[in-house]
Amino acid sequence: MTVGGSAIASPADAMPEDLARHFGMDLSRGLTQAQAAEALRRDGPNELEKPPKPTLLMLFLMQLTGFVIMLLIAAAVASLAVNATGPGKDDPLSYTTGIAILIIVFINASVAAWTEAKASDALEALTKMTQATIYVIRDGEEVKVDVPTVVKGDLVVLGTGDVVPADLRLCEADDVKVSEMALTGEPEDVAKTWKIKPRKEGEAEKLTPENMVF
Repeated sequence: MTVGGSAIASPADAMPEDLARHFGMDLSRGLTQAQAAEALRRDGPNELEKPPKPTLLMLFLMQLTGFVIMLLIAAAVASLAVNATGPGKDDPLSYTTGIAILIIVFINASVAAWTEAKASDALEALTKMTQATIYVIRDGEEVKVDVPTVVKGDLVVLGTGDVVPADLRLCEADDVKVSEMALTGEPEDVAKTWKIKPRKEGEAEKLTPENMVF
């Protein structure tokens, strides 16, 4: 990353003013709505990449890979093969057992695939209904936005109890503490500051930068 004409390893090593110039934003007014829309279009939403949603056919085929289902299919095929080569091969009724097993297996797989697809759709709808929001400053005004629409360069306003929506470099901080248990395993909240604090000789390196939250 290049800030102010100099290469830096992390935003933690740059001053907020330099980062503001790098992202073309104002520390008091944030990004403009046009800049945020362009960044969202360019970089995509602020969320983990989701695997492609399986089709109904894929779900159906996945149901057939279960151990018990494969045993039933093998038994049905074996039954049909035995009857097709036995003395009663010309009797249609001799094939009823194998055909019945296959029909039951396919009906079971179809119902299971349809149920899983509906459950997935319901879970996705519920996720959208409970989507997290955060306050950012755009065009000089504090506005509430969905977390996936937060973009690089956004000026994020964090309050008590807020979930950090992305990796953030602090520009201002007043008695800020965050929980990093999920990231580092530390049980206690970690104090943060907006300043760059050079590491003293012999001082152990901290697990995360003091001026960044995650």
